[in-house]
Amino acid sequence: MPLPTTARARLVLVARDGGEGPSYPVGETTDIGRLEGHIVVADDPYVSPRHARIALREGSHYLRDLASANGVFLRIPFARESAPPATAQRVLAAPRVAGQPIASSEQSLADQDLFLVGQQVLRFEVVKDAVEGFGVASENGTLLFGTPAAPRYARLCQRTVEGVVRDVFHVRKAETVIGRESGDIVFTDDPFLSRRHAILRVHGDLTSGGHARDFTLADMGSSNGTFLQIHEEVRLRNGDHFRIGQQLFRFDLDTVRADA
Repeated sequence: MPLPTTARARLVLVARDGGEGPSYPVGETTDIGRLEGHIVVADDPYVSPRHARIALREGSHYLRDLASANGVFLRIPFARESAPPATAQRVLAAPRVAGQPIASSEQSLADQDLFLVGQQVLRFEVVKDAVEGFGVASENGTLLFGTPAAPRYARLCQRTVEGVVRDVFHVRKAETVIGRESGDIVFTDDPFLSRRHAILRVHGDLTSGGHARDFTLADMGSSNGTFLQIHEEVRLRNGDHFRIGQQLFRFDLDTVRADA
């Protein structure tokens, strides 16, 4: 008769070159911070004093932000599901956009979401109907001559370390590719971006108002991944990667014998 097994959780700090750094055991509650917690990253000024927490509930580990200044970013795709309530069972529905289930590689995007590609911090904003298109302008009954207007479904705002927006990129097509060398939005000076890194898709009727559209983000097999900021507890899976400050952690579940 086979011996029962259990899962032992740990966090592995991943170096910039992809190598493994220190490994930390994860208990029922594990806090990460710059000054306080079970895992202390003292030399990273972008990490808050107590930044994030991993909590064990009903056999699963859940990651959440502790109101940090810079947030917690989880590598996509991941399921936006919260920790189970104390009573009753949950039934998780498959994520949907425009009334249809989305592909497992797609991550739904909401207005004001922040995501990371390479060293770029981008805020996603849905363009409201009022500013989506201003219509044709005229002067004394004569149409004004100018470049033909293109629709604007959303925009990406580049956030800098100064805390201000530097560049704004409008989403004008059903698919917008972000990359270092090729795509619709290109950051040629970012060595951590892949040639074609991530893709933002618009779903739904492109000819109607914004309320009939949904948006998704997907990684295009990049070397360093695409990370989305989390706003509530998210269940961690074996091999998940998340970033706090300049630190990249991998969550590992090691299966061991119960009598080990």
